Amino acid sequence: MLPRRHVPLLRAKLEALLRTYGAAFLGSDPLGMAHPYPHDEDREAAAFFAASLAFGNAAAIRGSLSRILGRLGERPAGRLRAFDFQRDAALFGGLYHRWAGPAALAALAHLTGAALREAGSLGALFLENYDPAAPDLTGALAAFRRRLLGLGKDLPKKGLGGIGYLLPDPEGPSACKRLHLFLRWMVRPADGLDLGLWKGPRPDQLLIPLDTHVARIGRLLGLTDRRTPGRKMAEEVTASLRLLDPADPVRYDFALSRMGILGHCPSRRDVRLCAGCPLQDSCRYWRRVPAGRKQAARESLPFAATP
Repeated sequence: MLPRRHVPLLRAKLEALLRTYGAAFLGSDPLGMAHPYPHDEDREAAAFFAASLAFGNAAAIRGSLSRILGRLGERPAGRLRAFDFQRDAALFGGLYHRWAGPAALAALAHLTGAALREAGSLGALFLENYDPAAPDLTGALAAFRRRLLGLGKDLPKKGLGGIGYLLPDPEGPSACKRLHLFLRWMVRPADGLDLGLWKGPRPDQLLIPLDTHVARIGRLLGLTDRRTPGRKMAEEVTASLRLLDPADPVRYDFALSRMGILGHCPSRRDVRLCAGCPLQDSCRYWRRVPAGRKQAARESLPFAATP
């Protein structure tokens, strides 16, 4: 966990990072696929699909989502509300996102539609088990997942293939990045990035949507000492970020993940990129680089963040 003596410097650095990676970078994120819809119910439905399928290469994710959401039309919530697996599974014929093929996509559509019919919205379904006194949303999210899966009792076994991966258990050892990503988009206030569609759950209850980039950069910044990504690491990173902003700790998630996704902080370290990185003063790796290499790197390649 982040030592308290490092909090003021890292807070200042991350605040500057937020100003660098703003809405202009939505094109590199699946969240950008939900923004164009003018109606909140369609934004919510599109965002749920976008988060559920947010695994793999960022460009491939957006390509897959463009094709999948295209099949759902201009009003995806209405199309999903009327969706029936037995009758409509062919809607996703020929579509794949990595291993998730037509049957898995149709099952996800069936569960989403059933939730919309029963509760009116995904947010209303989530609120059935929301506890405002809980320190985080893990319990409510696990109950939300159980309710969703319970709506698929009439699905054939082949329709359930892959749903356990698309909708993992938030109370298990996994970081459950994609469901927590959906929560971030729904719960955080609309700020040009997140959508702020749900009223009730608070930003201080959110858990970081821990992906490989945030896990690696989190270790470099001292947000966690854990080496294995998972729920425990996500909780530790969130606890460290809570020292920086107790009311909204995951507000830094989009900016931190851009550093990795866009190659500005690559997994294969490049001291030339590090030389102009705005987080270098808080980075464990940069502190170990010899002074001579630092100076040579600063003279060779300045850092520039562009969408």
